[in-house]
Amino acid sequence: MEKGWKWWVLVGLLYLVFLNVGCDKSGKAVNNSPTTSKESGPAITFGDKFYDVSVGNKGNVWVVGYFGNIIHSSDGGKHWSRQDSVTSNSLLGVDFVNDREGWAVGESGTILHTKDGGMKWEKQQSPVPNEILLKVQFISEREGWAVGTYGVILRTLDGGAHWDRLPYKEDVTLNDLCFFNSSVGWVAGEFETILHTTDGGKTWVKQRGGKDAKLFGIGFKDPLHGVAVGTSGKILLTEDGGRSWKEIKSPTKDTLLKVQFHGQSQAIAIGVRGAVVQTEDNGKSWRSVSLPQHYTWLSGVKFTKEGIGYLVGNRGGIFVSNDNGKSWIHFGG
Repeated sequence: MEKGWKWWVLVGLLYLVFLNVGCDKSGKAVNNSPTTSKESGPAITFGDKFYDVSVGNKGNVWVVGYFGNIIHSSDGGKHWSRQDSVTSNSLLGVDFVNDREGWAVGESGTILHTKDGGMKWEKQQSPVPNEILLKVQFISEREGWAVGTYGVILRTLDGGAHWDRLPYKEDVTLNDLCFFNSSVGWVAGEFETILHTTDGGKTWVKQRGGKDAKLFGIGFKDPLHGVAVGTSGKILLTEDGGRSWKEIKSPTKDTLLKVQFHGQSQAIAIGVRGAVVQTEDNGKSWRSVSLPQHYTWLSGVKFTKEGIGYLVGNRGGIFVSNDNGKSWIHFGG
């Protein structure tokens, strides 16, 4: 199977503009477009494709997207400015551990790092320049992981000065990851793959796999309670750390791309055609939430410990919630 073919399949699943359909109107959203201009032009346009979002402290937010786009807000999303990413490769994942240290990953194995909140981004040496990195997570300024196409799992123990490819050789695209500490983590990908490690990635146990469905997102509330989401609105739930997974009734047939736990028992999943689904009982039951001003894909979600949430996606879409996901304000294109 040619890599080029797989890449276009991935793009087709994740980032094409889908038909416009609505959801049940059980949520609220208002338009509050910010001033986003710089001398070089607007920071956000209707043509922007945003793939992931990360937050620091004190209102700092970073969003990455198509053609090396990185935008930053220092006031929780009211105003945005563009940062120089030093690449034209699309950036698909971003993660900050504080207001200074952050990493972004994307096409052609791209790995970027900043030590000053994005005022200056620098490329790090990638061991997989021919692959696509889809997600990155750091648990400290030193230790992090990234996943991508062709079974790529990378780890660094020195802040990205050196990245090592971890041993996993199956030809499967790995779309998302969730680590709790230096040892315990999960990875999700195509063929309904769910991998689990208890030794920081030295070895992996396949908890699920072998089916046609693709999983694009995985999130855990704690080492026992987790959710994975994927094609056709699929939602999988575990309450025993992944030893067993069961399929939960989903309120949507649209593909779900990412999921995150937040608050006491809530989680939110997002996907194509503006799909947003929420749970308030740790994933046992879900309901649809409408974002009336957004009917194309969403692929990035992040909540702070204070209950402030961010959703990003196609057409410059950025949504902010200040009440743990009960209502959403539309910022962006």
